Amino acid sequence: MQTWVVTILGGLVSLSVGCATAPPPRAVYQDNATAIRLQLDPKAGTGHSHPAHVSLDEFRHILAGVRIQSRSSFIPSILTGDASLAAAFSREEEIFLARHLSEALAEAKPEELVTFYRRVTTATVGLAITSGGLFVHNQHLYVILANNRTLPSDGMSQSIVSEIDPVENPLLPISRTSFRVSFVPTTSMVPEDERWPWPYIDPGRLVVIDLLQLARDMKLHAPMMRQ
Repeated sequence: MQTWVVTILGGLVSLSVGCATAPPPRAVYQDNATAIRLQLDPKAGTGHSHPAHVSLDEFRHILAGVRIQSRSSFIPSILTGDASLAAAFSREEEIFLARHLSEALAEAKPEELVTFYRRVTTATVGLAITSGGLFVHNQHLYVILANNRTLPSDGMSQSIVSEIDPVENPLLPISRTSFRVSFVPTTSMVPEDERWPWPYIDPGRLVVIDLLQLARDMKLHAPMMRQ
């Protein structure tokens, strides 16, 4: 049985979905703006390939390669050939998150996945949230980007009656229509029919990276990763 839990944290309302009997997440790193945790993955089956070693350099390349595309521009881009892809993480975020995510995977148990959550405040937008999760399964890195600089109020246009801060459930998309995720170089991506199945509420926000192919691509395409 699932329960909906509304939590007040730092003056913000967060909505999380979870099993009442699930063990609490284990914190790997936490400050006022960031939380990196390990939580039980009920869809892990016989277990993920954890603990896993992904180096800092590999993680920086991975975060640099994650791209987002507005779903409102997806169809026009097919017609015009313009990909309209944007980097999901800033260079500062790549450096900061790589260390903590690498440490988290090294500590993860086979039945766990890593979640990440970041609050960003800017003068033009105000509070925005980036969150998601990742795990390694058979040399494939699964990256879920549930939110990317998403406003807590973005879900209110979809019949949600209050702002959402998914600090307790980083895999929960605030808005389910805003963007989709890709990766460069595309040669490192695992085609959908070659993936171990891991159902997610929005498959467009899940990208799977072949870590062995990534190592080869890093040698060939390193100067192009930030383009």
